[in-house]
Amino acid sequence: MGEWAGGVKAESPAIKELRDALLEAVPILAANPKKIGTVRNDGSRHTAGLAMDIMLDSRDLVEKLAADEIIAALVKVHAQMRWFDLIYTDWNNGKPSYFHIPGMPPFGGPNGMLKKNPTSAKLGKQHENHIHIDWFSGSSTEWPAQARNTGFKTALVAEILKPPQWLVDYMRQF
Repeated sequence: MGEWAGGVKAESPAIKELRDALLEAVPILAANPKKIGTVRNDGSRHTAGLAMDIMLDSRDLVEKLAADEIIAALVKVHAQMRWFDLIYTDWNNGKPSYFHIPGMPPFGGPNGMLKKNPTSAKLGKQHENHIHIDWFSGSSTEWPAQARNTGFKTALVAEILKPPQWLVDYMRQF
C-alpha cells in the first residue's frame, strides 16, 4: 500500500484522520462536509491521496476565524501529524497575503519550519479561497511514511476546540 501507479488513489491514513478531526471539531465543516476536498483525478497530490483542501475563504469573517483556528491547531499538533506543507491566502481589507507554512522536508527544515512565510502570487492565486495541506514529499508515486500517521485526532480536536488566546485574556479581566 502506498504505491500509486496512476488513476485515483484513496485518501492516505493521515488525510482520512484529518478529515475526521475537522468534521468533529469545526461546526462550519460538519454542516457542509463538501467544504473538505481530498482525492480528485487531476494528476496532483490530491490524486495520490496526499493532499486536502479546506474550503474556508478568509474574505468571509466567519470562515476566516475558523481557518485561523485550524491553521494554529495544525501548527501546534505538527509534531504528531508531520504534514509537509500548508498554503493559504489571508485577505485583509481586500488585499491578499499569500503564504505557506513549511513542515517536513523538502519544504520545511530547522531554519523555517512551522513559520508563516510569504509565497509567490502564482502559487498563492491557486489557494485564494482555501487552506491546502499535504503530506507530499516530492514523489506522487509513493506515500511517504508520514502520510500513514494516525493517532493525532484527539490532540487536534482538543486544540481546535480550545478558546482562542484573545478570549482567554479578555475573560481574565472579569
